[in-house]
Amino acid sequence: MRLYYVDESGNTGLNLDSADQPVHWVVALEFTPEAAKAIQSEMHGLASRFFGARSRDPDFEFHGGDIFQGRGDCSPLGVSARVVLYAELLSLVRRYDCSIFVEGIDKAGLRTYAAGRGEPPVHPHKLAFTYLLERIDEALERAQPDTAPLYGLVVADEQKEMDREIVQRFADWRDVGTRFGHRSRELRYLLDTIHYVPSHDSWLIQLVDCVAYIRGRYDRVLREKGTDEERYSASERAVVRLWRENCGKRVASDACWP
Repeated sequence: MRLYYVDESGNTGLNLDSADQPVHWVVALEFTPEAAKAIQSEMHGLASRFFGARSRDPDFEFHGGDIFQGRGDCSPLGVSARVVLYAELLSLVRRYDCSIFVEGIDKAGLRTYAAGRGEPPVHPHKLAFTYLLERIDEALERAQPDTAPLYGLVVADEQKEMDREIVQRFADWRDVGTRFGHRSRELRYLLDTIHYVPSHDSWLIQLVDCVAYIRGRYDRVLREKGTDEERYSASERAVVRLWRENCGKRVASDACWP
């Protein structure tokens, strides 16, 4: 069994004109049940070490944006402490060999594509989530053992705009295929349905949030500054280092459409 926890970054709904967030990202982390249990324990320890008694409150959670920008519960932490915290969280991905699946929808490209077809644009989250499920199912197909079949279960952060529609369509995607794009496929190795949970109830959703946030920031650095690291600010260098040292080598799929 493989567990796939999913979160997003850069969601502006059907507002496709955001210069600050040009891409809607959906990211999944793949866990074995054993890794999931160990990571949960380590995240609980990190929360206690950095936030003390506050970490035991029901509404406490790690947010990538809050850690990086020093907001909310992270506002008392200095920059160096927040970088250390972020690095320790992302190191869990590397140390437990968690595969990362990334799908992005370029909002300006989507708007142009839809206009060319004379159709209203599809919500970026629906497209990205669909493509993500296709790539996860392909990975499961490649990983099939010679003995018992290997299946996956998908758990996602609540997304009020689209979660009900995605749940309703999930059964169709398993039976007749996703019917999007040139790599549409029947989802043969994903079980049951999409299980939505509030992020504050799941350490693993919070970890995916941190990965998705830093992936979006990493993309922004490359778009604005390219690969010339001499042009990077201190925060941009931190973003690149966090992603490359902890996540880059764990990417199983990374695409941005169109």
